[in-house]
Amino acid sequence: MRKWILAGLFLMAASLFAGCGKQETAAVKPAKLVKVQLIVPKTADAGTNIPLKAVVTQGKEKVDDADEVKFEIWKKNSDKNSSMLEAKHDQHGIYTAKTVIKEPGTYTVQVHVTARKMHVMPKTDLSVNYKKLGSVKAFFHALRCPFCYSWLFTCRQFRHVLP
Repeated sequence: MRKWILAGLFLMAASLFAGCGKQETAAVKPAKLVKVQLIVPKTADAGTNIPLKAVVTQGKEKVDDADEVKFEIWKKNSDKNSSMLEAKHDQHGIYTAKTVIKEPGTYTVQVHVTARKMHVMPKTDLSVNYKKLGSVKAFFHALRCPFCYSWLFTCRQFRHVLP
């Protein structure tokens, strides 16, 4: 009799453990990440329009419903004086803005994109140079400018590069 009770307890324990081992888990697909391609020219002339562009995608789909897209620009090693530009949506996930930088130097451009409950912030560098004058203009400028040594050198007063 004792053997039958032990055998019964053993079978009940085995069936209990077998039942607990078959848990079904619901398959949850992870959300695809929002990616941003920041398109900014490597160099630009001071005082000219500089186009800024961000292409926002999620997987192969273009994101046209971003909550917020802003461009932040600051001079390298001086992130206290940054400026924010609101981007406008063009089409097919492309967001654009334009800016004018008057002072030459190296700048950092960072785009802040909030879309589909994700926030992405890629950045790149932009080199702003003095605006170059044409060779004929430079020649006549050197004739009139008392600060230029020659039309082959750099004007010390206005700091524009002469060819």
